[in-house]
Amino acid sequence: MGRPGFPIPYIRVESVSVTTVLHVSDLHFGRPASSERLNSLRELIAEIGPDAVAISGDLTQRCTKKEFVQAREYLDKIEEVAPYVVIPGNHDIRWLGAVARNMGGLFRQQAHNFKYSRYTRFISENLSPSLEVPGAVIAGVNTAHGIVRGSLTKRFRDLGVIGHVKRADIERVREIFKSASPDAARIVMIHHNPIRGELTGRHGLANTEQALHAFADLGTELILCGHDHLQAIHNVERGVHGLVISTAGTISNRLRPGRASSFNLVAIDERTLRITTYAWQDPGSFAPSEERSYTRRAVSRPA
Repeated sequence: MGRPGFPIPYIRVESVSVTTVLHVSDLHFGRPASSERLNSLRELIAEIGPDAVAISGDLTQRCTKKEFVQAREYLDKIEEVAPYVVIPGNHDIRWLGAVARNMGGLFRQQAHNFKYSRYTRFISENLSPSLEVPGAVIAGVNTAHGIVRGSLTKRFRDLGVIGHVKRADIERVREIFKSASPDAARIVMIHHNPIRGELTGRHGLANTEQALHAFADLGTELILCGHDHLQAIHNVERGVHGLVISTAGTISNRLRPGRASSFNLVAIDERTLRITTYAWQDPGSFAPSEERSYTRRAVSRPA
């Protein structure tokens, strides 16, 4: 109570608005899929109630119709809880189409359409969709192009597995960010990991440096990716502002030695970007295993 004759002091408490994005990758419906983990993840999504779910590719293992049907049913169940944005991974494209497209000629466009035909039929016709929710905008960028010139490297084992970012997609992200709310955190989602994997020693992108500098110069704060099946969180200096990179692990049985299935939960407020990794633990559930926080940098929005 206040002192006699004095009004009770008024204390104003301002609530902090937090936007949550659940980032998952590499579900691999098919033989490597784990129904136990997939069910647990779906239940946890319902429990957490994120503002958005971001799925960074490799929904299937062998790009079969049956696997895509399973993936479609799973996405429909996620959509009952939260809006989602999804992009294809290298396992989601048909290899024959990827090879045929390089032959050029009259059938170039037909080969391109065939390459993504099952993904576009069952998942989405938009290979690089975007999603804006209060507090964040996520620009999806398709980096899974198969065996094409932009993805070629000197390592034979990268053939058809590594990806790249096209210049046209950089410009598209620019327009998405330009039209988004000024207060929204700028997020880019790609499939391939731009940071060398701790165990594999491989980059997922053929043009890593160019892509990271371009995204940073657009005001990107966070990049979501997968592909390497190894969870990781990095803070890298690129371009003017630097970047935080969230690499989600896999929900499937295609695990790296000594590593568990995992996904990342991103929490964003006006000052902080916090990423919590949830790892699969006995007796059979996902639980927080690591958390990192970063102070959001004041970024100027490119004109």
